[in-house]
Amino acid sequence: MTENSILDVLKQCFEKFIPAEDARTTITPLEFTITLVFCYFGDSKTFSLESIRRFMIGHLNQSISRGAFWERMAGNRLKQNLQSVIAELMGRLAASVQVSETILKQLGVNAIEVVDSSSITLLPGAKNAFPGTRTKASIKWHASFDILTGLLVWFQLTPGKRHDSKCFPEITSLKGKLVIFDLGYWDYAVLHAIEKAEGFFLSRVKSNAVIKIKKVIQGLSKEAIGQSLLSLDLSRKKGNIIEVIIEKIHQGSTLSYRAIGFWNPVEKDYHWYITNLTAAAYLIYPLYRLRWQIELIFKACKNSLNANQITSCNANIIENLLLASIVAHLSTHTVFQIGREQLDDEQNLAISFQRIAKVAVVLARDFIMFLLHSSQEYFKILVNKIKLFANEIFDPNYNQRETSLARIHRLLLQRWIKKSRTPMYSAIFSYNSTYPMWTLQLSGSITRAIRKSG
Repeated sequence: MTENSILDVLKQCFEKFIPAEDARTTITPLEFTITLVFCYFGDSKTFSLESIRRFMIGHLNQSISRGAFWERMAGNRLKQNLQSVIAELMGRLAASVQVSETILKQLGVNAIEVVDSSSITLLPGAKNAFPGTRTKASIKWHASFDILTGLLVWFQLTPGKRHDSKCFPEITSLKGKLVIFDLGYWDYAVLHAIEKAEGFFLSRVKSNAVIKIKKVIQGLSKEAIGQSLLSLDLSRKKGNIIEVIIEKIHQGSTLSYRAIGFWNPVEKDYHWYITNLTAAAYLIYPLYRLRWQIELIFKACKNSLNANQITSCNANIIENLLLASIVAHLSTHTVFQIGREQLDDEQNLAISFQRIAKVAVVLARDFIMFLLHSSQEYFKILVNKIKLFANEIFDPNYNQRETSLARIHRLLLQRWIKKSRTPMYSAIFSYNSTYPMWTLQLSGSITRAIRKSG
């Protein structure tokens, strides 16, 4: 998608649901919503409703009283507008996203999504509407992100005390997708439902899970068959990857999945992962590590988009502020789409969603001017600035420190080369002792072949 169309999508999603004119107000609903969303672009340590009001007045050169501002902030109309924009952006951006399909094709999935939640502490006065667990009041943002693009694909807002297992994406939406989640979502019913929906899952195994070994694939003797997986003494096996097929009777159904164990030298024990994915066993732990990316996205939203700066006890205002931050996150996807077109393949694998959020902070005023005015001048300024900052959206140390995504790409590439065994291609793997990573040198012919194969 060109920069023209991706920015047009952003603009259309605002204009479709939010009126650009309103005779009853000096500041129109469109102006109010856009300035609210983009005032959240910033690394402010002190944030308040009053600072938002002053930001709005300063950017629009229009006055709004404290009472009128508070009334609009607490209104259901604003909430409905923000929810509509989010839904439209999620759908339109997902349909327009362009990413390399190499990793997906090699894994046999059509997307990789990570599900998790993040709690945001609120003022104690909000405890009735949003009771917390470790704090008196908090709101929890449950979300699923496409890990290759950082794009939000599902979310739900609940009181902080709501358990993660009570909130999960619609199972039917996971067909063909690999969904990665932590122990907070562990449930045999969820695993079974995802498999029935023709989706794929990857999760840690709960330490108290009672599951028996049905078949040994590697790393254990056949004597382990029939024994409880987590009761085995594996201290002598450290360093080896263990793969077994486990069996569990759940609500009258026999569930049979792969369990792969990786030795953890710090805890001096095996960490077990359960999946129905058919990928090679050595890929499972690197794939699970991609789950950490959702923590970085949440961190970016909190630190750069001020998702954790909610200084109100009014339930509607609390939700509206967090919804505005979610719209801000979705808007930064334009930086991802336009910026990545300026980068090479290796740089694309090192894109940091935290760095994208920081670049968006610098462009906040340019986003406002583009979205509120039809002039091509503001469009060109925004596009040129995004391109100018393209070299800031990826980890500059990617040559010395392999990213999780680059590691998956490398491992899949090695597997592809091994399976192809075509003599007309050449590849040299070498170990760099200075930095603990393998590097791959490809001839031009194999690079073209890999790109052609997807």
